Amino acid sequence: MSELNEKLATAWEGFTKGDWQNEVNVRDFIQKNYTPYEGDESFLAGATEATTTLWTK
Repeated sequence: MSELNEKLATAWEGFTKGDWQNEVNVRDFIQKNYTPYEGDESFLAGATEATTTLWTK
């Protein structure tokens, strides 16, 4: 396997294989690899000062 092919193979490790590997098929990629987030919003950062200022306008 060439160095480029090894890098490409490594980049997709952990993804479920599908049609998306051989053609442009975004739907197939998402359907096979999407996992819904079950948590809450606690990971989000608060609004920046610039955002808060914008919201007051």
